[in-house]
Amino acid sequence: MRIYATDSPRAVSRLLALAMIVDGHLAPAELKAMHHSGILQGVGIDEDDFDDVVQELCEDLLATAHQRGAGEVEIDAKLLDGLLHDVEDPALRMGTMKAMLDIVHADTVLDGRETLLIQRAFKAWGAPVAARAA
Repeated sequence: MRIYATDSPRAVSRLLALAMIVDGHLAPAELKAMHHSGILQGVGIDEDDFDDVVQELCEDLLATAHQRGAGEVEIDAKLLDGLLHDVEDPALRMGTMKAMLDIVHADTVLDGRETLLIQRAFKAWGAPVAARAA
């Protein structure tokens, strides 16, 4: 897996891309939700660079996949935690989480893999008090 600087636009973009593809496909509504969130502009990355990050993520996932059964790539927990810990700034985490939630809810179908990604992010980043109480 490529290494991006902590709190960098590419580290954030990789998590957004993962939120889009974790369910096995990229829905146009998810891409629209990400653009609508304004996070790319907020972290200072343009669409071409974001597209590069998506391509790199797909290449890296295929190269590091432990299991490729039925055309699906399984991401192990240690790798996912490492990607999540590439974003450390609390405000950046909050913005990234909001955008990830917007993305996974955009197509109105919450896939189990999307749920696991969001749960893992809450665990890695520390869920807000309101989320823990729910």
